[in-house]
Amino acid sequence: MNQVDRRTVSRRDSASPRKPQRKNGREKYEKLLDSLEALIIEQDSSEITLANLSQVAGVPAASVYHFFPSVDASLTALAERHYKSFSEALLHLPDIPPQGGWQDLLFELCDLGRSYYEINVAALKVHFGPQSSWALRHLQMENNWRLADTLLKNLSREFELPPSQEWRERLLLAITINDAFWSQSYSRFGRITEEIAAEGKRAAAAYLKMYLGELLERRRPSTQSETSPF
Repeated sequence: MNQVDRRTVSRRDSASPRKPQRKNGREKYEKLLDSLEALIIEQDSSEITLANLSQVAGVPAASVYHFFPSVDASLTALAERHYKSFSEALLHLPDIPPQGGWQDLLFELCDLGRSYYEINVAALKVHFGPQSSWALRHLQMENNWRLADTLLKNLSREFELPPSQEWRERLLLAITINDAFWSQSYSRFGRITEEIAAEGKRAAAAYLKMYLGELLERRRPSTQSETSPF
């Protein structure tokens, strides 16, 4: 490993939290994340220090630095908590057929994400804030892949998708397009405005329309006579 590789690995390590294994450590870890959430709601992430986090949480500085080698690592841990929470919300989405076309499923997913950020201001700030480490960008990409998989599952359930091995990638790109509009809105207004959210959905739908067309044929509901050999 050359010197450049060592520096790259070192930066990645410092941006990643060290997760505790013991119960006492897990309790401290969660307490620190609770305190970090409260801090980031009140101030910008660039103003937070680990010493400040230690004081607010009432956790010894040595423990803070053990779990979080840097502020970036603490932000990554908080983002991981919220992405996990959002993923769990996706799992409990009701299987309600869209009233219109495939665009409805895309818009529903976008609206769900925006609603989560409206309720969880800390998640909004961490995702779109000025500090973006390698570890945090990696988590963001993983989250977008999960959204793409959810959208693909829902589309496949309701519609006959044209044969392709690239749907997952295309859906990821559509989600990334929408994400770019949200990022622009946050940079300008500190939130995802209704107007820019609508523009993001239109842009993502316009991209997918090149491959899906305006309308997709709906899947025929299975009947017992079709599935039974008798």
